[in-house]
Amino acid sequence: MGGIFAVVSRKNENVVPQVISGLRKLRFKGFDSTGFALIEDGILNVYKEVGWVDIVVEKLGLSERKASIALGQTRYATHGRPTAENAHPFTDCRQRIAVAGDGSIGNYEKIKDQVLMSGHKLQSRSDFEPPAHLLEESLEREDNLLNALETLKEKLEGFYTVSVLDRDTASIAAYSSMTKLYVGVSPNAFYLTNTLTALHGFTDHYIIIDPSETVFVTSEGVNVYSKGHETTPRQVLTLEVDPALVDKGGFPHHMLREIYEAPLSLLRTLYTLQEKYLQLASRLILGADNIYIIANGTSLHAGMVASYYLSELVGVSPVVTSAAEFPLYYVENIGPGSLVVAISQSGETGDVLSSLYEAKIRGATILGLTNYIGSRLARLSNVYLPIAAGPELSVPATKTFTSTLLLLYLVSLAASKESGRIDSITYREKMESVKSVASRLSETMTRMDEEVKKAIIHARNCRGGYIVSRGITYPLALEAALKLKEASYFHAEGVEAGEFKHGPFVLVEKGFMTGFIIPVERLAAEATYPLILSAIEAGASTVVFSLEGDEKLSQIQTETVSLIRTPRAERHLAPIAYSIPLQLFAYRLGVDLGRPIDAPRYLTKAVLR
Repeated sequence: MGGIFAVVSRKNENVVPQVISGLRKLRFKGFDSTGFALIEDGILNVYKEVGWVDIVVEKLGLSERKASIALGQTRYATHGRPTAENAHPFTDCRQRIAVAGDGSIGNYEKIKDQVLMSGHKLQSRSDFEPPAHLLEESLEREDNLLNALETLKEKLEGFYTVSVLDRDTASIAAYSSMTKLYVGVSPNAFYLTNTLTALHGFTDHYIIIDPSETVFVTSEGVNVYSKGHETTPRQVLTLEVDPALVDKGGFPHHMLREIYEAPLSLLRTLYTLQEKYLQLASRLILGADNIYIIANGTSLHAGMVASYYLSELVGVSPVVTSAAEFPLYYVENIGPGSLVVAISQSGETGDVLSSLYEAKIRGATILGLTNYIGSRLARLSNVYLPIAAGPELSVPATKTFTSTLLLLYLVSLAASKESGRIDSITYREKMESVKSVASRLSETMTRMDEEVKKAIIHARNCRGGYIVSRGITYPLALEAALKLKEASYFHAEGVEAGEFKHGPFVLVEKGFMTGFIIPVERLAAEATYPLILSAIEAGASTVVFSLEGDEKLSQIQTETVSLIRTPRAERHLAPIAYSIPLQLFAYRLGVDLGRPIDAPRYLTKAVLR
């Protein structure tokens, strides 16, 4: 993924400093590498390197460059490690166009093979280089960039944005498959970006480009097309952005922005994961003599959910353990035939890496899952899979957790199909259901947030609390308790519902919070409703998290209970759906209590560039 910022001067003035400044506001979109495409004296030149904007600008001397039209991108690696070769933009063979993108192209492997078979040479492993050559082929047949982009739309699958600088027409063109783009309008220049707040400081006016529309920007003006036909002129809107929130995408904290980004991150994960690597990972699972899932913190809780996926979908029972425990109690059982599934958002978690060294020495195969594919975890793994949630700048992990859950589900689903437990039709249906859940989460995010805001009154004055659940959502109780500690300094414990009356209940009284996540298993849910009533009778402030449409809860409506509903999802996707309101609850409570949300004391992000 990446942040895109392009400028076209209306007065033939130098715009390179503006592109540099615009990219600085897009750190939350990517910071692995930075690239620029400039038209200098009629020649298309591309400058790119590993590193943050200021580092690359200084290293390549870009502050000395001059161009009246320029396209810039700052990248977070999902396809291809963070190297200069994999940095955007990419050019075609004739150096006519430069392409920079955001998101993930789902059929990358397929179009890559097509491009190579056509005789083109690829310089990278990025999914956005083949589109440059597909555009080149279309332009050779018909010198019309609009038609070439319409043809490209038909060939690409996924969740992505494509931006193009065309030397011959001195224009910037772009479209997005699923999100909006923004064009800033000023007397001196036009600005194109995939993040509205990046326009702050350049102009007070902008227009919106809707998904699947194509926009062309030249020094003469802005034209928008839908299905090849020009649309009516757009309403010019007034930009209203709090300057203090620009570097957080308009949100007061990175954590809140990242929670709101989770539905889109799910789609990015879905489309980033190429089928052949899913098949490879599934074969490792099916061929293993024994499987260990190791991780720490939030990733460990995701691994616990994965044990349900693998048990139910594949028929294997992995050992799930903290990476800190693994070398003490399990490593001597490791040998050839063992598979270690290592999960680390950063790919640099110390306990995970030291455990992997021990496992590799003993002949184990390593399947790594990481959000940072330039990490040591990726390099140590026999096979690694990208979480592809995008950069996460807040210390409390949010969208990386939901994307990790999805990645583990997709791997389990692929192994289930590979083993013959489900057929191809069922597999495709379940993949489609992921898109449906992501869409519903996006649609209901604001409503869930409002319910959470009302619910925190039941926790703000409590001395501590429990988060209670059972079955596949029990690990979410542990994760929610962790988030409450991290984001709000509120002491909470995750409790398995069957254990609630076996000790923990002695603390339940007025001034104590009980949060219940209604299990997705029918019998477990039926056993949980009486526990809610018991907590209410004991005087506890109670918050209930449920899937939409739970009629049983309509009978439990009192002043001491708040209900937070998440979109209904099938059993294996329910942990993803539940995660969002649980994260919002921890965030809103932290804000209410005045905590330093993005940077909790004593905690750091393992990879934060």
